[in-house]
Amino acid sequence: MQNEITNQIYLKDEELFGMPEEYDYTRFQNIEDYDFDDELMKKFIPIARKLNLSQYSLEKLMDMALEMSKRQNEKYLRNEEDKKAECLREYNKMFSEDEELPDPNSMMIKEYMRVADFGYNKFASSKLKEALKETGLIYHPEMIKMFYKIGELSESDNISYDGKPVVEELTPAQILYGPRD
Repeated sequence: MQNEITNQIYLKDEELFGMPEEYDYTRFQNIEDYDFDDELMKKFIPIARKLNLSQYSLEKLMDMALEMSKRQNEKYLRNEEDKKAECLREYNKMFSEDEELPDPNSMMIKEYMRVADFGYNKFASSKLKEALKETGLIYHPEMIKMFYKIGELSESDNISYDGKPVVEELTPAQILYGPRD
């Protein structure tokens, strides 16, 4: 690192200054996992011209900006993962403290979660499942309680989520006077 800095100090002025007719930044347009922004380049090129930057200087600045961008993105992703992990810890704590839910260490929890899972699998669309998993809300105690209630109702009533209610064909007399037993 020190040699690179020392070498940059002793570069000739023509390597650092003296803008070309056109800057070539094509090597930055094809970098994997990097979204090259033409709008920002349109803003940056006039600044580079005003500073009389050479092609070499422009590339060094862009290399530094790219490195800074990658580091910021990594930091952002780490922060997002930390936030999600914290949410999951909070949901776990809420679950264990919720008086409506069975004790997580009891035998009743398996049956409770089976019914909640039944409601979840029967009524949650694939897009909803994906969104709940992505946000971590699938572990929120209120979601679990909601799917438990749905599962409980759908197990006893034999309803389903296919867009149509389950109704048997009735005659007009049965509709007016009720079905015969």
